[in-house]
Amino acid sequence: MRTTIIIAYWIVSVLIAALIVMLFTENIPFVRALFMGIMFLPGALAAQYMLPKISFRKKSEGIRNTIYVVLAIMILEYLLLIVSYSFQPSGTYVYIQGKNYANPLMFPNDTGVMNPLFISTMVSLLAIGGAMLDRWLGKNHPEMESPITFCSDRKKVSLLPSEIVYVESCDTEVLIHVSDGRKLRNKTGIAQWESVLGEQFIRVHRAFLVNSEYVSSYKGDTLKVGEESLPVSRKYQKYLKELFPV
Repeated sequence: MRTTIIIAYWIVSVLIAALIVMLFTENIPFVRALFMGIMFLPGALAAQYMLPKISFRKKSEGIRNTIYVVLAIMILEYLLLIVSYSFQPSGTYVYIQGKNYANPLMFPNDTGVMNPLFISTMVSLLAIGGAMLDRWLGKNHPEMESPITFCSDRKKVSLLPSEIVYVESCDTEVLIHVSDGRKLRNKTGIAQWESVLGEQFIRVHRAFLVNSEYVSSYKGDTLKVGEESLPVSRKYQKYLKELFPV
């Protein structure tokens, strides 16, 4: 069901993107506009799933990686839009601003579609919409949650977020504490786990990310998770007091 909803969202998004392209490009056929709308999907999906995984543990490195990802997405979109321009049924011509363009690669720059601001806006809107849908589904329909797949001790493991009790950072690796008692090792940083797992998980310490569904009590600098007591940094105590009032 979750997959169906997400697919429906992207289909509707492509149709809306096609209509917007038609607004910015005079007399363009709907089939071509639809094809161009589809070209925004790879960039939007890349932005939705890659940007949140960037770690800002080292601020300068995080900013640099963000710039690299954004530039890569923009280059990808330019290439895809050029490909979409070449999609033209045989014997047809496109009329733009009173001019006849038999060669689709001769589209003028003032159509607006190739404007970097237009491209970045389209990609951002699609990516934000997809992320908001994922968040809404996770919060309001946890039964639709998707499994998270990762490597632990060179083996692939799939877990539902609801099965994860908390994530513990241990220097160069993290421990995934599972509801069945397992402790799974993984090399992904805790900051990246925080962005992947979503709002249900709360940061209580630089070394601990906790599933709020398993919190049994909170007092001062200690959070009770099941039978375990985890430390709470002063940085997060005010937020936790509001979240778990005594």
